[in-house]
Amino acid sequence: MYQLYYSPGACSMAVHVVLNEMNQPVELIKSAIGVPNADPKLHQVNPRNQVPVLVVDGKPLLEGGAIITYLCDTHASSLMPASGWDRAMALQWLMYANASLHVGYSKASFVKKNGGAPELFEKACQQIQAMWDQIEDHLAKSGKPYLCGDTMTAGDILVTVIANWGFLGYPFTMGAKTKALLKAVSTRPAYQKALAAEQVEYKAAA
Repeated sequence: MYQLYYSPGACSMAVHVVLNEMNQPVELIKSAIGVPNADPKLHQVNPRNQVPVLVVDGKPLLEGGAIITYLCDTHASSLMPASGWDRAMALQWLMYANASLHVGYSKASFVKKNGGAPELFEKACQQIQAMWDQIEDHLAKSGKPYLCGDTMTAGDILVTVIANWGFLGYPFTMGAKTKALLKAVSTRPAYQKALAAEQVEYKAAA
């Protein structure tokens, strides 16, 4: 059985949802993050004290994008096509969420927590808004419900998780197409199961 080190509602929830989509049993290990060495058990598997960490046969696997790709390659799933252009597009949107959108929130959070100038925080949040606008524009142009077309892929799940982050206290605007995607993903049984287990309320699709 997999072990997943997680923090409620954090990016680790995307791994949790993917495991649920694949009907894979998992032992959830709630972890304290944000403070160095606050959680000795987490520190043992990831010295950076970050989630997610997926323990596979006693070996820790780090980085959400790598974990999700590993799971999709290990358990046959439409969340990640096997090869070719379709796989490249699915990876593109997973990495957009993991390496661009997520990083945008991290940068803005750093500015806010460390007393950065208000204009720097505003600029960081505007950069995040531009990324949400790009998602809306992509969905509008494609005319499809999900980032890669008619079928949900892993990137849709991670985008849906990030959309629910309210810790910046900034009024981000989600377009109608984006909200429809968030609702379609967050109401799936696998997502609802993760929300219940982590005791998180989903608000972004409202």
